[in-house]
Amino acid sequence: MWFPGGHFSLALAVWHALLVLGLGSGSSALSCYSRIFSFGDSLTDTGNYVRLTAKNPSPYGAPPYGTTFFGHPTGRASDGRLVIDFIAQELGLANVTAIRTSTAPADFEHGANFAIISATANNGSFFAGKGMDITPFSLDTQMIWFRAHMQQNLGTNVLADALVALGEIGGNDYNFAFSSGMPRERVRAFVPAVVEKLAAAVEELIGMGARAFMVPGNLPFGCAPLYLRRFRSARAGDYDARTGCLAWFNRFAEYHNRVLTARLDALRLRHPDVTIVYADWYGAMMSIFQGPERLGTYESQTLYCHVVATKQCHAVDLGAPYATTHPRTARGMGRTRRRQCTR
Repeated sequence: MWFPGGHFSLALAVWHALLVLGLGSGSSALSCYSRIFSFGDSLTDTGNYVRLTAKNPSPYGAPPYGTTFFGHPTGRASDGRLVIDFIAQELGLANVTAIRTSTAPADFEHGANFAIISATANNGSFFAGKGMDITPFSLDTQMIWFRAHMQQNLGTNVLADALVALGEIGGNDYNFAFSSGMPRERVRAFVPAVVEKLAAAVEELIGMGARAFMVPGNLPFGCAPLYLRRFRSARAGDYDARTGCLAWFNRFAEYHNRVLTARLDALRLRHPDVTIVYADWYGAMMSIFQGPERLGTYESQTLYCHVVATKQCHAVDLGAPYATTHPRTARGMGRTRRRQCTR
């Protein structure tokens, strides 16, 4: 799912993801995981799309992508790093690499990344049933890749001490539908199917030996410039008075997140020996939109423009103390069994 917002919004979302996992400086969780397996879309893809669509070059394989951190394009839909890169860094692991082609063996030493730009939770058959002619990379596709790579590691339970980052995925199911002009309430009916795809993947991966998951919620795409432009309205009531975001689309994201968290609660009850963390990326992002002035002043900063009718802009400090300014915690952590790792 493409969601603009620059390095600052990424940094705060990263901090929040690490917080809910119980990670951070001096955390005992550093010894819990030896590898990461990642699934998702453009928020997580570290090169799969560029590699697997090499015959049709994409912009992600050319500058300015990669210029801020790596110094060259890496296939990430960013000019720097992604959330998954920062999580790997905090765990003391190498960056989670994209899967290799079928001509080379999988490298599971530090896990692998199956996420791919434009991915959806549901497959092409689902969209065909809704009258939409798209054949996207989907979570089903990524699970097929994962099973194939697991076949090369028979006899080794590489999931036992792995962190599985399952998403963000599902946002593109909604993006494709909204961009096609589908009525809002019809798109809202997609939510249970999207969440069930995520739950089915969790169940299958648990059956294969996974014991720790991070599952992000949907983002407040009512605040995304793309949505603010495409669905701009002359009615003041369509906007959140505090943020200028499109209120209906944010309520939609909140609905998705409620359905998802309820489903994750059910999975926790079914699998009490498995850690399943819901990462509240919606809350992390909204804290920026609702109070950017708390996070910096106007000197030595990057300008973040909140694109509304008034084109109001706020400056935000990339060096702000995220951990002391963000008040949110993870839902479900009090009911989730935490492993004590001593390795």
